[in-house]
Amino acid sequence: MRWILAILWGLLLAFAIWGLAVGLMLATPQELAVLMGFAGFMLLASRLVWGYSALLDFVGALHRGEEPDRSVAEAAVRAPQTETLPATALAGFWLAALEPYRYTFFAVYSLLLLIVLALKLSVPLLSAWDWLTGPNLVEGVFWGASVAALIVWALSAASAARLLELNARGTAANA
Repeated sequence: MRWILAILWGLLLAFAIWGLAVGLMLATPQELAVLMGFAGFMLLASRLVWGYSALLDFVGALHRGEEPDRSVAEAAVRAPQTETLPATALAGFWLAALEPYRYTFFAVYSLLLLIVLALKLSVPLLSAWDWLTGPNLVEGVFWGASVAALIVWALSAASAARLLELNARGTAANA
């Protein structure tokens, strides 16, 4: 039975590789630019995506009344005496520790937006640049980066909302 599953997984992997190769061969340069923009900005946002996901797990465990693993949160906060903090305060510090990375990500994204707008508004002036790259390729990178920015924004908003809900529940219980 195991060898049948191994053959099926091998066939599935072969079909996936074949489909990816055919898709990349048939893709237009603009579609490839979208994929490259998405991949590049997801690489830039990897610390944020993993950090917000782990923070959501941490806060989710607190919502369920369980004791979460504090070692990951203490490593993310990198502050002295974090073992004496309550878990909700540690989660708040963890959210604050991710803010510089989020600001950097959105600053680079805003810079890309300004480049795209400059190319859209000054096309006659940049005919040599159009000949080399084409504004559609830069715009494709922008749209790929927009998907990554939407993912980062959604994770940061969800983390902040869950933490706020946890704090509101804690203050209501204390009152």
